Amino acid sequence: MFGLEFTYKSRSKNNFSILIFIGLLLLFLNSHAITTQLAKDSSFLAKKTIEAVRISKPPKIDGKLNEPFWSELPVANNFVQYSPRNGLQPSFPTEIRFAYDDEAIYIAAIMFDPSPDSICKELGRRDQIEQLNTDYISFDILPYNDELNMYEFKVSPGNLQNDCKYSAIGTDITWDAIWESATSINDSSWITEVKIPYSALRLPRKDKQVWGINMWRNLHRRKEYSTWTFVNITDQNIFSYYGKLVGINNVKPPLRLSFTPYVSGYVEKDPGNKNWSYFAKGGLDLRYGINESYTLDMMLIPDFGQVQSDDQVLNLTPFEIHYTEKRQFFTEATELFDKCGIFYSRRVGSIPKNYFAPYDSMTPVEIVTKNPELTRIINATKISGRNARGLGLGFFNAMTTDTWAVLNDTVSGESRRIMTQPFTNYNVMVVDQNLKYNSYFTFINTNYWTPDYRYVANVTGGETRLCNKKNTIAVFGKLNISQIFQEGSEPVIGHKYVISISKPSGKFQYELTRNEIGDTYDPNDMGFLTNNNMAENILRLSYNTFEPVGKLLSTQSQFMVVYNTLYRPYKFTTLEVDVFNMLNFTNFWANYLEAAVYPFGYYDHYEPRVWGWTYKLPMTYEFIWKIATDTRKLFRIHNTLGIVNTPEINHFEYNIALISRFRFSERFTVTFTVEYAKNQNDRGWVNTTYDSLMNPVIYFGRRDVITLNNILNLTYIFNTKASVSLRGRHYWSRARYYDYYTLNRDGNLEPSNYWGDHNINFNAFTIDLQFVWYFAPGSELSVVWKNAINTIDNNMNTDYFKDFYNTIRSPQSNSFSVRVLYCLDYQNLKRILKKK
Repeated sequence: MFGLEFTYKSRSKNNFSILIFIGLLLLFLNSHAITTQLAKDSSFLAKKTIEAVRISKPPKIDGKLNEPFWSELPVANNFVQYSPRNGLQPSFPTEIRFAYDDEAIYIAAIMFDPSPDSICKELGRRDQIEQLNTDYISFDILPYNDELNMYEFKVSPGNLQNDCKYSAIGTDITWDAIWESATSINDSSWITEVKIPYSALRLPRKDKQVWGINMWRNLHRRKEYSTWTFVNITDQNIFSYYGKLVGINNVKPPLRLSFTPYVSGYVEKDPGNKNWSYFAKGGLDLRYGINESYTLDMMLIPDFGQVQSDDQVLNLTPFEIHYTEKRQFFTEATELFDKCGIFYSRRVGSIPKNYFAPYDSMTPVEIVTKNPELTRIINATKISGRNARGLGLGFFNAMTTDTWAVLNDTVSGESRRIMTQPFTNYNVMVVDQNLKYNSYFTFINTNYWTPDYRYVANVTGGETRLCNKKNTIAVFGKLNISQIFQEGSEPVIGHKYVISISKPSGKFQYELTRNEIGDTYDPNDMGFLTNNNMAENILRLSYNTFEPVGKLLSTQSQFMVVYNTLYRPYKFTTLEVDVFNMLNFTNFWANYLEAAVYPFGYYDHYEPRVWGWTYKLPMTYEFIWKIATDTRKLFRIHNTLGIVNTPEINHFEYNIALISRFRFSERFTVTFTVEYAKNQNDRGWVNTTYDSLMNPVIYFGRRDVITLNNILNLTYIFNTKASVSLRGRHYWSRARYYDYYTLNRDGNLEPSNYWGDHNINFNAFTIDLQFVWYFAPGSELSVVWKNAINTIDNNMNTDYFKDFYNTIRSPQSNSFSVRVLYCLDYQNLKRILKKK
């Protein structure tokens, strides 16, 4: 695989490369001489156990610890540094106690600090603690003690809450639970008191609960992290070091049932429409705990009108742009559905499949008066959870209704409708089983069905990760099969597989990966894939230091080789050699350097837009430099410089990004981002025509592409429940063409007399102003104003301010909305009725 040959290869040579790949795997296994640096075996660094004690009367959650029983409970103390000096004692002690009753677990934490005036306590929105200049204490709970699935609850000295879920595939920061906390600061410490209802967790139905647990304290002014039970900083599997919480006996998982109805009102104005429209919406979200392990979520008549605007860009590539999912229903409790990478939730309620059909079929006297850019979701349902045996189940279903465009005849006045997408059904099913040693196995299936078109797209995937007990060897494998069935056509079946072996712990780590995507693999009805028909082979070696040395706090160095080919026919694409180094300094600055070279250039099989044709780029190298100042300071800068150079064709590209943050107080923060990029003498596709024999004639153009992107973020925090934020973005990109070429079959370009006006001037301007008030647990009032302008023409204006002036005077979309949602939780209602 890494034996290099850059001409067409036979299938036998492909098999020989695979044998080399397997040989390298065995070589790494047999020469595994560098082992993880383990901590000393002592009581100080050993796993710990803490007992929770049953109480008869719940405490008042006020952060004062006035109840006498708190001082009588067992204490979780003797914390250990995680960083910067792994395994040593932290600067200040921490004490944590646990109590429980039939409703919840209660936590009292005392973070001692002899300088309370120096405690960092910047305020922010919920789930923003990691981004702020603040201390915090984190309670990590694994109810099944499985070393895989964890619930994290963080509290800052300003009583800001942060919660998220961890699983084998990563972190779900969008997960929000309903729990209580309160804090106080005295002359020797800061204190938090926390109540976590069992309804916020998934509990095994056992008489005696044994939870995995750890607590992390962040002493932010010293950038010091400490944990209750020692965690080896060189090991990626941190959960294997967690201790145990015992003593919680005879508690029953509660009925988890909540309704969240909403009402919203909108005032909107579309481009080209002089009149404002007014309308109201109403809907309901339902959450029901089917049992102690699995939860049903339903969304009826959703409203996503307040979701932050997408950052649209000028796309000159042959590939689709991937946008982040921001709709809350599709981001919460969806970690199971991310397995195998075949579900892209933005497909649900996205642009209709035949959105451009009205424009293609309109007559010269017709105009399109209505053409919805999004299909309308009728409802969506998901079931997810994991039982005591580690079995995770997930089911997702959503339906979109018929979408119609309307065309008007300007002569007769008559109108007609064209369906741009009929009723469509979306399904996802997941089965995921936890195994020992942070391992798992997953089966997942997605199904896209359009009955009117007699069209079905089905993708099935399997994924597994297997680790040994010491986490010194990990093997990952994935296999996906796509199937497309269209009435009157033969089924189209494709495949994708990934296999890798890695050493995920220790100072020295490695990874060897093979990723193959067949030429007929297509998951894009419900997934996201930019291109298929490729084979990627990756060797990654890294060396990390975690202990401070001189002025260095930690370092990370990596060497990587990537060898790419087409899957069919087997053709060389590129060889990439990449090195990078990250330095973290004791003054908490960070420096990042990366350099990459493509010594044999790049054979681009996608830019020509006609399959079987290739555009050949000569040797190219890249360079990236990033530097970031201390995040604790009132003023912080994060700079990035990137360079791409292809000397043989005089192609030079650079981009500069400057992110500056001003923290005027603990409540008010301003962030301003400026990004400038210039792509000089770039070559790219512009047009394809066909000669009399229907042979393609592919034209490329030499162009300069200049992009300027400005983003302004202002946030003011009234308190932990209310805040206002403003985000404004102006993106300006223009492409000017100078010369045109014809693409030859050998991949080279030759001058052409082709001419066309392909210059592009693109602007995207958005404003999102939002006020949010969390007036009750799980309930909020939000007021949002959104403004959006998109323009595209061939005006090559070089004056930024003139261009900006013309942009803001262009037709624009405006939306002002108010939405109130209120969470009706069964357990809260039960307590209120019981008191009455």
